[in-house]
Amino acid sequence: MVFRFIRSCIRIPGFLLMSFCYVIALMGLHLVWGNDLNRLHGVLLHYIRNVYRLMGIRVEVQGELPEKPSIYMGNHRSYVDAVLVPAKHPIVFVARSESKNWPIIGWGASLLGTIWVDRKDPASRKNTRETVKTRLQNGLGIIIFPEGTTHIGPDILEYRPGMFYISAEGGFPITPIALEYKDPNIAWVGQSKFIPHAWKHFGKRHIDIKLSIGETLSGDDGAALLKSAREWTEKEVMKLRKEWDS
Repeated sequence: MVFRFIRSCIRIPGFLLMSFCYVIALMGLHLVWGNDLNRLHGVLLHYIRNVYRLMGIRVEVQGELPEKPSIYMGNHRSYVDAVLVPAKHPIVFVARSESKNWPIIGWGASLLGTIWVDRKDPASRKNTRETVKTRLQNGLGIIIFPEGTTHIGPDILEYRPGMFYISAEGGFPITPIALEYKDPNIAWVGQSKFIPHAWKHFGKRHIDIKLSIGETLSGDDGAALLKSAREWTEKEVMKLRKEWDS
């Protein structure tokens, strides 16, 4: 218990301070490089590596990453999920516009080209489709969690269909992913506050995750894409859970 407390005392303030420093660095580089997301992505990779080291995160990857930029869609467990996909290409995220103004994290996400979606705005679908198209054409991968919220599992929630129809309309490739934590209680659900939740779980020596990558899907039927991606992820998540439990 003493060591867990000490680790939390080091890691949580260290994570916030490190994130703030990277945001300041991004702001400076943004002035020099402008919106060159391919170059800024190197800063994100450097940040993720240091987050792994600081927070004791270990990721076991199963499957092969696609050679071309793709839209990665998978289940959503916790705030850690966003830094887990080891894409071969620079990546951006699709997230709710409510998160845009979060201190530090929201600021950094905006600088890294996050696509903010306002579900209350009727024009949001068109804007998102055009932005996704531009990002892919510029050689960027995209990460989306179509459940729309975190869930403890081991099952997964229904997927929001919007991005699947956008992908079908634009001919965008979808790569399904599945992730499962060794400790399922790391899921950030309900009314849990970030700091107390992180304090409890990042006091452990390691955070272990299995991440599986499926075959890339394409087609002009949004409903079929959703069904295929969700069914694969649901089956794969159950498999990963059994691996951890055994």
